[in-house]
Amino acid sequence: MREQLIVLGTRIKKIRKERKMTLQALADRTGLTAGLLSKIENFRTIPSLPVLVGIAAALQIDLAALFEGMTAGKKSEWLLVRPADRSPVEREEGRNLTYEMILEAPLSAVNMQLLFVTIPPGPVREMVSTEADELLYVQSGSFAYRIGGDRIELTAGDCLFFNGALPHAPENDSGETAALLAFYFIRETGS
Repeated sequence: MREQLIVLGTRIKKIRKERKMTLQALADRTGLTAGLLSKIENFRTIPSLPVLVGIAAALQIDLAALFEGMTAGKKSEWLLVRPADRSPVEREEGRNLTYEMILEAPLSAVNMQLLFVTIPPGPVREMVSTEADELLYVQSGSFAYRIGGDRIELTAGDCLFFNGALPHAPENDSGETAALLAFYFIRETGS
């Protein structure tokens, strides 16, 4: 749901700016406060349906346009984010800073580990399973990552998230050493 809030807030802000409207102008047209509209645009609050209807009317768009292309989506066993998939995020506290959304996913982590990993060319290891959700951020080089029956090609800037319980292993036949940051979100096993 958080991902849909980000898309919704970003879409409202984009349309408002395309219409050359300030937050206050939109507030005046909707009867909402500029503060509430800012919270919606910066995905800090969940707007009600009547509020969204008012925003759509004030922006002179169909309500459906705010949700176009937005679905709950098919659950996948892994998620890959390429540099071109990143989207700029405006944060009110981020003046003169650049934020880029790489990945946001709900995690039920108990313990987190962060490792810097280098993967030399050639065979590395057999596929393994872990008790962790894993996030890999490729800093340099290129290599493939096997997850179950999938082989995913990765290059610098890619971000891969998956359930470590699935058998997985890197493969590097690129001829160069690759470097990545590996985040392990270790789940509590209950034993």
